[in-house]
Amino acid sequence: MGKAANGAEGYAFLRYTDGFARPGGGSAKAPKCYAFMAKGARWKNTESYVTDIENPATETSLETWDSEVSFEIFGSRDSTYLGILEADVVSPDDKNELYYGAIEEPRVIGVTIVWGYFYGPTFSRELIEWDMILDNVDFAWGDADQEPTRMDYQNILTHELGHSAGMADLYTSSCTEETMYGYATEGETKKRTLNSGDITGIKELYR
Repeated sequence: MGKAANGAEGYAFLRYTDGFARPGGGSAKAPKCYAFMAKGARWKNTESYVTDIENPATETSLETWDSEVSFEIFGSRDSTYLGILEADVVSPDDKNELYYGAIEEPRVIGVTIVWGYFYGPTFSRELIEWDMILDNVDFAWGDADQEPTRMDYQNILTHELGHSAGMADLYTSSCTEETMYGYATEGETKKRTLNSGDITGIKELYR
């Protein structure tokens, strides 16, 4: 996205509706089904988040990642915040924001912007903010177990929170069962929970 005055950089992850996975390169060694934004770039302090979405699945998705590591990646909701929610594309504003909104890019279900320090010695790398927009203009949301034609909120949110925690997208055909696989579609629910690669990756990042 850009670089703030304090040196922090922001990266945007766009989640598209189903696409074609890239096949592996023919190596005899199976690909590693997890990837990081940058090695060592993780949260060092637990921070709260703000949202205007009233859905108990939010806490479930947060805990899905938190339960795999000893560090509390995600803090609790700050229910006292009543301001406008807006993703930060120029510089971070010290608020982790989650909300529904319009996304201009076609076929994009959600966008997560992650701010942090991604270069230099690994010990100095750090995540400092995330902002997430879920497109409720082009997509209908809900519980896909009950309404299979809708985008499943928990399914998409769990993936997007992986970015917030420092995980990157996967696009290899052998990794399609991972929560961090980069495509999704209406009715999908398998990414509500983490797969083996997701678990291995988050444990390695926060060990």
